[in-house]
Amino acid sequence: MKKHILIGLLALAGVVMTACQDQVKQVAGTYSYKISGSAIVTGTNLLGEEEKDTVTLSDEMGAMELIRLDSTTAMVTFNAMNGPAYTTQAEIHGQSLTLAEYERDITIRTQDHHISASGEGTFYENTLIISLNYYSDEVKAENLTVLCKKN
Repeated sequence: MKKHILIGLLALAGVVMTACQDQVKQVAGTYSYKISGSAIVTGTNLLGEEEKDTVTLSDEMGAMELIRLDSTTAMVTFNAMNGPAYTTQAEIHGQSLTLAEYERDITIRTQDHHISASGEGTFYENTLIISLNYYSDEVKAENLTVLCKKN
């Protein structure tokens, strides 16, 4: 009898361990996303003096895909409506997501900027909220909000 209970407990522990270890599988899928926030743009005025201006960025919306690579790593693709797609990788541990740095382009006040982006997020049931950072020589945006809803 004790042997059967021990075997049952070991089997249950194996199932629980397998389910908990593949964290990416639980959150993989397609999400709708929206990025919003503001950035500090650095430039030079007509007198040659450096100026910094805080600018509200245009909201970006689109589809985000989380594709499982292994139990803690995913490929993340942001496919903006009426815009390009960007791909990076993410590490997922528990309810946390960390985006690897990737490069992308943004337009601020009709001027194009090539920037680096990275961020960290938290999963809440069918929602992922990412705090995204953009940076380049001219642009700095910290804590942009990315709201992702699982489809």
